[in-house]
Amino acid sequence: MWRICVVLLGVGLLAGCASSRSPEQVAVLGADVADLRERMNELQEQVAELTAYPCRLPNQVGADRSSVGFPISPERIPSSGNVNVAVLFVDFPDAPALQGGTATADEQTSTHDLFVEIVSDAERYLEVMSYGTFDVTFRPLHRWLRMPHNLSIDYSDFESGRFMGTRRLSLIGDAIGLADPDFDFEDIDSVVVIATPETDSIKRAMAHRGLFYADGQHIGNAISLGSSGWQWPGGFTIAHELGHNLGLPDLYDRSVKLDSEGNLPDEADRFVGKFGNMGGRWLDQGHEMFAWSRWQLGWLRDTQVTCITTFPTSVQLTPLPTPGGIKAVVVPLTETTALVVESRRILGYDFYLRNEGALVYKIDTSVPGGEGPIVVGSVSKPPDASALLGPGEVWNSDGYSVTVKEVTPEGDLVEITAP
Repeated sequence: MWRICVVLLGVGLLAGCASSRSPEQVAVLGADVADLRERMNELQEQVAELTAYPCRLPNQVGADRSSVGFPISPERIPSSGNVNVAVLFVDFPDAPALQGGTATADEQTSTHDLFVEIVSDAERYLEVMSYGTFDVTFRPLHRWLRMPHNLSIDYSDFESGRFMGTRRLSLIGDAIGLADPDFDFEDIDSVVVIATPETDSIKRAMAHRGLFYADGQHIGNAISLGSSGWQWPGGFTIAHELGHNLGLPDLYDRSVKLDSEGNLPDEADRFVGKFGNMGGRWLDQGHEMFAWSRWQLGWLRDTQVTCITTFPTSVQLTPLPTPGGIKAVVVPLTETTALVVESRRILGYDFYLRNEGALVYKIDTSVPGGEGPIVVGSVSKPPDASALLGPGEVWNSDGYSVTVKEVTPEGDLVEITAP
C-alpha cells in the first residue's frame, strides 16, 4: 500500500511506509530516524551559533591572556568532562608543619583537615555552576612534602629578591618533583600546592601557567596558596583560582593593594561588587557565576543566550541557578563591547542576596582582567543590591534601556530598547 512520505531538510524520512517491511528493515528505519533527529539537533545548534555570532565578542587583550572574549585559549584546562587536579601539601626546613616529630597520624589528620576546609567544597561548586557538565576531581597526596630550600630564602612572597611569580613557580615545580615518586601525574590537568599554616609569608592565592612535567605528562596550569591570610574556607578561593586555570580573568580591581593582613580593601569591589566568583573580596560566601562566564566556558549553550540586534525586543529570562531556559540577553554595542542582562534569585549560591531581579552589566573584551572587563550596574546603580532591577524598574545608558516588565518565581520578563 502506497503512503505519502515526508521530506525534511532535503533528507527523505520514510514515515509510516514500513507496513509491509521486515523487522530488520523497520529497525534500520528506526536507526535512520534517530540519526536524522540527532542531525537536526546539530543543525539547530549550528543555527543558534550563527545567530549568536555577533554577540561572541573576540578576545582583544591577547591570546595568551585571560579575557572575557571568545575563544578561551586551548592551553587552559578543559571546561567539560572529567578533570583531575592534584593537591600537594608542602612545608619547609625553616617552617615545618609538625614541630618535634613525624607522627604519621597527626600528619594525616592535619592534611585531611586542610583539604576539607580549603579544597573539597570547590568540587561541588564548579559542578553546580556548570549544570553538571564539568566534573572536577581533587586528588590529594596526604603527607607533608619537605621543600629542598628554606621558605625565607627561596619561596617567600614578601622577601626581596626574585619576583614573586617566579618564586611560586619554583615552589610548584619543587613540590611536583618531591611528589612524583609517590603520586601518579599521568592524567593530571592542574596542580594545587598548599603551604603549611606555619608560614606567614605565603598568604595570597595565585593561579599560574607554566611548564611542569611529571610521569610524561605536561601540566600547564597550577595554583599555589598559603592556608592562612585571605584563603577562606568553603572552597570558593580554590574555585576562583581554578576559574583562572579554565581561562577566566579577575573581575576585581587589581590595582588596589592588599592591606597588611593580606586582604583586599572595599575599593577592589568597584567593578562587579559581590556578583560573580571571579571578584576578589567575597570569597567567604557563595556566588553564582555570571551567565557570560558560563557561556564562555560552554556551560551555557548558544540556544540559552539571546543575541539582540533589533529593537524593541522582549525576552523571558530564567534564573541562573535553574537549569534550562534563556539565561542571558546580549546586546552587541561595538566590536568589543556588549550589554548583558541575566536573572538573579535567592537560590543556589546566591543565597546571600537581599533582593532579587534582573542584573545588567557591560562586557569589554579589550580590557584586561583586573581592570574592569565586566562592570555591573551604572553610576546611578552601583554594583551592590540596588543593581538588581525589580518590577517596573529601568536601567539606562547611552540611549539603551532595560525595563523589567514582569517578575515571577520563574524569572524576569525584560524589554530592551535602543537609541
